[in-house]
Amino acid sequence: MAIEIRCILVPLDFSDQAPVVLDWAAHLAREHGSRVVLMHAYHLPVEFQQLEGAYLPPDFWTNVKVEAEQSLSRFAEDLERRGVEVEKVVREGYPATVIVEEAASQPADLIVIGTHGLSGLKHLLLGSVAERVVQKAPCPVLTVKTAD
Repeated sequence: MAIEIRCILVPLDFSDQAPVVLDWAAHLAREHGSRVVLMHAYHLPVEFQQLEGAYLPPDFWTNVKVEAEQSLSRFAEDLERRGVEVEKVVREGYPATVIVEEAASQPADLIVIGTHGLSGLKHLLLGSVAERVVQKAPCPVLTVKTAD
């Protein structure tokens, strides 16, 4: 059976593990001649939304989106130097949901996502975007864990 990987979706949260996730994606993209879709999803945590009197400047979301696009561009340049075709996507919404939706709409053949490897109470309280993506994704998911 030949596995075709034409499109790899790589969600990034701009954490310290992003370079390792990109290394995996770049390697797989070169091996399979795949295009990579770098994406960042941003949202306002529910806890903040519930604060009475919380103030957001009028251009808050515009600035968040522009900064995310600039960061993705830096990562995209690195991949392009390695000979990988790259597309960038920035979307507002709960990350796990947006990642799964984007994987379906591309359509992605693989998602390469980092995992912070939280355990115990932190995992229970914070949950895991990667775990939710694995559960709901329309395609295989490669989770990349880095040393903490």
